[in-house]
Order: sequence, then structure tokens, then C-alpha cells
Amino acid sequence: MKKLATLISAALVLSLAAPAFAAVEVGGKLGTEFTVQKNAADEWELKGETGLELETKISAEGGRPVKAVIQLTPWKLESGEFDDDGNPTGDFGEGHAPKAPVEIGIDKAWLETEGAYWHGGPSVRTRIGDVDIEWEQYVGHLPDKRGVTVEGIEFGPVTADAFYAWDGDARPMGFAARSTIQGIDLNGMVVRRGDEANLSVGAAMEVIPGIDVSGKLALDSERRHLYRLEATADNLLEGIKLTVGYRGADDAFNPMYTHRYEDDDPSKDELYDLLDGFNVAAETVQSGFVIKGDYDDPKGEANISVSREMLVAGLPVSGEYKAKIQRGEDVEHTVKASTTLDLIPQLQGLTLSGEVKLQGGDVGYEAAADYVAPNGINLGAKYVSDEGFSATAGVTVEF
Repeated sequence: MKKLATLISAALVLSLAAPAFAAVEVGGKLGTEFTVQKNAADEWELKGETGLELETKISAEGGRPVKAVIQLTPWKLESGEFDDDGNPTGDFGEGHAPKAPVEIGIDKAWLETEGAYWHGGPSVRTRIGDVDIEWEQYVGHLPDKRGVTVEGIEFGPVTADAFYAWDGDARPMGFAARSTIQGIDLNGMVVRRGDEANLSVGAAMEVIPGIDVSGKLALDSERRHLYRLEATADNLLEGIKLTVGYRGADDAFNPMYTHRYEDDDPSKDELYDLLDGFNVAAETVQSGFVIKGDYDDPKGEANISVSREMLVAGLPVSGEYKAKIQRGEDVEHTVKASTTLDLIPQLQGLTLSGEVKLQGGDVGYEAAADYVAPNGINLGAKYVSDEGFSATAGVTVEF
């Protein structure tokens, strides 16, 4: 906690040193979680994890409609941060040096103004400095760059955005536009870097009430393509929403600034693939059952799920069945159920859940109970067939 006090003190000193017109915001997250579980020696062990993230933002506004924003580098304890699921990852047993140095760095800084470039002209938003250009997933994904962006440029029915950025020795620039003409939603973007240019165009419209169609085409600098076509019919067949799509791409499709992977991590699910083929999905609600199904031909994968909220012995229960059918593999069956109990006055809001998974000859199951105490601490217990029993207690606060 001494390290936390040091960090907050530094933020307060910084706020006092800021100009009178500056607004200083300090925010972050502090969390701790304890788990009781058997270790490799088959002995019960209490494991503690902790995490802290602290960020300061300084914004200043003068007499002109110009805002200056400086985001300081988030301070994170050496003994713990948070994973992608928001769980603390540091060893609770590791202490914090009472006089640990605090390093203050600038993460992002920019100037931003909203207004016209000439009297009577259209209002646009201009940002100069650190920018995040994430305007189009196929050719226009440039996060964490330095540059200039101008957004909200209006030319009659067309709204456009433009940017110029620094990327090492390269100077990419781009222009994105969107409009609705005669009921057709149109959009496009072009990005240029040196002699290379990438392009994407898209269109969507409601053909007749309840039936929507859309399409997207992207080209890299070698004119290798990627395209997506999709049609959705809602209630064309009574009570059924149907989606049909077709996609294709050159195997070597490789734009300069694309966002192919979630969190830029290739080990995770792809944001888009380069496969050719069709996909179909359907969804309906019948007698209280939500039924969904989809099939992706190039991946050879089908999914079916049936879920329903129901009363069982007077208790509200959420039940769900899923089947995952993968070409060349055994069908994976999963059954889930959960309920929240208010029968015990001292444990109102207690949630019980269970899951059974079957694939081929493999059977796995788990049961869990979760409860949020009046003091804000999250309590939980879980039994997993291949891991055994564990109990957790923890709390995370964002400020």
C-alpha cells in the first residue's frame, strides 16, 4: 500500500503543479483475489493475487475552443497487473518497496479542436499529435500513431474523414467517406503510403421490408482482393431470422494497415479469414425456446444452440444446450444451467451454475456458486472434474 500512496502522492503533486486552467483526472483499478485449492503435492494452499493500474490525464482548455490532453504512462506495480479477463496476476506475497521510484512518462499527448476553418464554414473535429485511426478493419487500422486527423467533413450528403500520419520513415495518408443515397448506405476508404495504395468500398440497403443486403470489397497495393456478401431476412419466414453470406479472397491479400487479429495476437481468433465459401445462420424463438444454428462451409463447422428461461420447482433457471460439429471431429455437446437464489435471507443473490461437456468418450463437468457479499467482496466456489475443488474471495475497484 506504500507504493500506492507514493503513486497517488505523485499525482497530487502533479495536479498542484498544473496550471489553474488544467483539469487533472486520476483513475485506475485495484484488485485482489484469494484462491483455496490443492497444489501438486495434494495439499490445500491459499494463493493470493493482486493488481494495480493507475493512470493520470491532464486536460487544459483556454479561451479558444482548443483542448490539450496529456495522458501519462499508466503506472503498474511490478508485482501485478491484470489479464485480459480483468483478473489480478501478481503474487500477493510480494511486497512493495516503501520508497520505490515513480517514473512519470507521457503515453499520449494531443491538441483537439472542434469548429470551422473559415467563418460560416462547416464544423469539423481536428486532432494533432497522438491519434488512433481505426476507421476500417481491412485497410484503415492505424492505432497509436502520431499525425493529424480531420473528422466530420461534410460535402452535401457525404461525410468524410481524412488523416496524415507518421509511421517510422513512412508518411501514410488516407480519406474515408460515407453517405446514404436513394436508400443505399455507401462507404469507402483509400489509404496511400508512398507509391502503394489500398482501397475498400462497401454498400448496404434494404431491398424490401425485412430483407437487407450488404457487400464489401477491399484491394491491397497489388490489387489482390477480399470480398464479403451477406443477406439477412428477418421474418420472411414467420418468426425466423435467416442470414446467408459468401466470402472470398486471394491467399496473398496483405494490406498495409489491417486488423486481422484480435488484440494483434495471431494465437487468438482471426477477425477475418481468407477462405472462400458460404455461410448460413438461422435464429428463431418458439414456445419460449431461443433456437440458433449456423454453418460455415469453408471451415466445415456447424453450431446449434437451444436456450430458455424457465421455472423449475419455483426457481428461475437459465438452461442452454450447445452442439459444435467440426468436420473430422466428434460432436461436442455442452449443457449449462444456472439460477439465482433469494430463498436464504443471508445469501440473497447467490448464483448456482453447472455445466457438462461430452465429446466422444471424454466427459467433463463443473459446478459453481458465486455470491457478492454486502461488503462488496465476491465469494465463489467451484468444482471442475479435471482440476478439483477451489474457492475464491476477491474484490476489484475501479476509480
